[in-house]
Amino acid sequence: MSIETPRPGALPGTDDEQAIRKLTDDWLAAVRAKDIPRLVGMVTDDAVFLPPGLPPIRGRQAVETMYQSFFPQFSSVEQTVSMEEVQVAGDWAFAWGTEQFTLVPRAGGAPIEIEGQGMSILKRQPDGSWKFARGINNTLPKPAASR
Repeated sequence: MSIETPRPGALPGTDDEQAIRKLTDDWLAAVRAKDIPRLVGMVTDDAVFLPPGLPPIRGRQAVETMYQSFFPQFSSVEQTVSMEEVQVAGDWAFAWGTEQFTLVPRAGGAPIEIEGQGMSILKRQPDGSWKFARGINNTLPKPAASR
């Protein structure tokens, strides 16, 4: 992990950073479990996700609909994240790093491996917890030669 230009509230090991890292771990566990209610509970009502090559996914309901369509296609979904940086500025934070997915098609065939960079913008909630408000990534399938 590399934290650049540390600021108060964003230093390694602070409560906010730890809460954001835990939220990310909880997200990864919910993806692995295909737990849609848990996933949508971790995003703001006005969340906007910007996936590569697709229109924006706007709002909690659209996130739920997207996962309802996505998960049934795969018998296994594994996502890993390696955070490069977490910064907090008041009630907003951002985190970015690398992302990898391994998707096992329910219809059979070789697992699909996807990788790239991702950035999340998070918003502190009235109770002090964090939720994902915006997300963008440039993940693409790995070329067959690099698998």
